[in-house]
Amino acid sequence: MTRVTVLAGGVGGARFTRGLLQQLASVDARVAANDPFGSREGAFSGTSAQGATASEVTVIVNTGDDMWLDGLRICPDLDTVMYTLGGGISEEQGWGRPDESRRTSAEIAAYGRGWSWFTLGDLDLATHIVRTDLLRGGATLSAATEFLCRRWQPGARLLPMSDQFVETHVRLAADADEHRAGDLIHFEEWWVRYRAGKPVSEFVQVGLADAVAAPGVIEAILDADLVILPPSNPVVSVGTILSVPGIRDALRSTTARVVGVSPIISGASVRGMADACLNTIGVQTSALAVGLHYGSRRGDGVLDAWLVDKTDADAVPALEAAGIRAVAVPLWMSDVAATAQIAAEALHIAAGLTDAPTPDLPIAEFAFPGPLRDRLVAAILDGSKTSTTSTLIEYGIEDVPLPVVGSRQVVIDSAGHPVAVIETTGVRVTRLADVDLDHARDEGEGYTSVAAWRAGHETFWHSDDMRASIGDPAFTVIDDTPVVLERMRVVRVLPRA
Repeated sequence: MTRVTVLAGGVGGARFTRGLLQQLASVDARVAANDPFGSREGAFSGTSAQGATASEVTVIVNTGDDMWLDGLRICPDLDTVMYTLGGGISEEQGWGRPDESRRTSAEIAAYGRGWSWFTLGDLDLATHIVRTDLLRGGATLSAATEFLCRRWQPGARLLPMSDQFVETHVRLAADADEHRAGDLIHFEEWWVRYRAGKPVSEFVQVGLADAVAAPGVIEAILDADLVILPPSNPVVSVGTILSVPGIRDALRSTTARVVGVSPIISGASVRGMADACLNTIGVQTSALAVGLHYGSRRGDGVLDAWLVDKTDADAVPALEAAGIRAVAVPLWMSDVAATAQIAAEALHIAAGLTDAPTPDLPIAEFAFPGPLRDRLVAAILDGSKTSTTSTLIEYGIEDVPLPVVGSRQVVIDSAGHPVAVIETTGVRVTRLADVDLDHARDEGEGYTSVAAWRAGHETFWHSDDMRASIGDPAFTVIDDTPVVLERMRVVRVLPRA
């Protein structure tokens, strides 16, 4: 199974994901038919360690545009992605439902309520009513989204970036109608009512301090084979997702390739008023500037690669110099077929990133460099080693915390090269005399008894190298010596340089 995770805003992210799903379906069908294709668009798909041919797509959707309106919880980007992938979108608008009426919004306006500049269609209102009913009944936004998707069957798993309410607001830099300079207004008012034409000084994510990533979001990034930042607004869509605690760190730590698609072509926004957002944060409206704004994972950024349009090919050398693999290809999403080809280019460039940076994770060293480490690393890679043992004193000397379940590390070989990412699945501290046979066997060194396991470990712990690392030339283990028993699994085998 090839796992792709997309961080998406509204129209741009939705349309890109639709093309991605079409492209992956085509590739999966060819792989299932055992078609020995060598086309570059299929180079990444169908090649995961599990050996399956099906692809799985997860879309992490911006919820910073969400709001309460007329007593209903409105989620513009979630709905746009759901409708687009489920075949219920107004293609002309790019948002909302086709063949809409607005009788209900007109009635609400007649009562002097609602926003005259943000009218909701009657069919669309049904979605908001059902969502709000679920939320009022105690469901999380994730659960409500899953329920709504049962109708639309979008072909991808949709996850809100957070179950907590995070709303993007803007701070006005000048008076606007009833608002004064310095006031915070909801982003949608600035975007829809004022068409991003009023100067603002900053974007403020209200509620962010109390937000956490929704269930499954971090895992979808860490466990992916490829993460794509589609041509969504880099400031208030993808940028808002990245602001949720833990998500940016997950992007920097994942073993997946992270590929972005520029939302800027020839110095102009592909859709919407992203230039106004970029101007507010001091970023030039260009494919180069946005790529550098995201930054390279070799530095403190999030990108391994960045697709720019053919017209922006002159940006490629500067991007490459900044540590971001770049390629210039046609990026206009004129129809689904053209968008699928853009997705194919993202898959292709990801497949070629054999020199992608090591994930930003702690290093795991097994034994000392040499034959023993090589044997242990080989056992980890072939799956026979799923446990390991350390003396508790080693953690105190190195001043590192004990491992915790769910933590991940990069395993290095004797030459210091990263070879795999492992995840801790169990930890316990016990007396040396209490180590059980199951743990001893799972160390993958061929032990058939606890006595043989202990003899082998005592040889290592009493070695000159070990005693020197501890700083005690007479270090000796006894029955009561506390040891740390750790269980682990291989998350990803890393490509050899």
